[in-house]
Amino acid sequence: MSRAPFTALAEVYDVIMADVEYDDWAAYILRLARERGWRGGAALDVGCGTGNATVPMRARGVEVSGLDGSQAMLRVAQRKLPSVRFYRSDFRTMRLPERFTLVYSVFDALNNLLEPSGFEAMARRVFDHLLPGGLFIFDVNTTVGLRDLWEGGRVEGWADEVYYRWVHSFDEGTALAKVEAFCETEDGPFTEIHYERPYDPPEATRLLEAAGFTGVEALSYPSGEPAPDDAARVWMVARRSA
Repeated sequence: MSRAPFTALAEVYDVIMADVEYDDWAAYILRLARERGWRGGAALDVGCGTGNATVPMRARGVEVSGLDGSQAMLRVAQRKLPSVRFYRSDFRTMRLPERFTLVYSVFDALNNLLEPSGFEAMARRVFDHLLPGGLFIFDVNTTVGLRDLWEGGRVEGWADEVYYRWVHSFDEGTALAKVEAFCETEDGPFTEIHYERPYDPPEATRLLEAAGFTGVEALSYPSGEPAPDDAARVWMVARRSA
């Protein structure tokens, strides 16, 4: 059965992603932020999904909220973190009743924005939700990363009682990566089709600066050093000027 992205997947997402280094990413984000003068305050996890990158921030005492476009994913996140405020919104149009000193996004959530205009719209909304001096830190897959996402173009295996088989392709004409995510669960099989667009540092920098950000950096994980030109994934840091 074909399902919309991030619907049926929500209930098995954490099982499949159990080995993803969310805790290390949270520590890295906070390290980058503190090295750039961040002294705490409210944070927002954009594309929070099931809350896997929200949990370690909360555990470190950060006053964090989450935002995602998938009600199914947010339902799981709220079960994990009943005291955290979660918002459902499109990244490109979010209008929240609070402002933040730090906005972050992990695991290529922003690659789901399939047009540069959408990425810029998201960046403008993030800019407007940051307090002066606030930081925006996120990772994105580059063209190098999305051309060859997995060796052989597929990944499969068992995660507890869930069988998954995800098949990847990259269209040079549209510059879009496609993942056919098949899962067999105790409730039956389903397939979700996901698309991602790469954002290389020069383009991401241009779009962030067009949204008003300054001091944009493209960095490597976990060193925090400038990212090489052939990086498959980069971490971007941008600031709303004080």
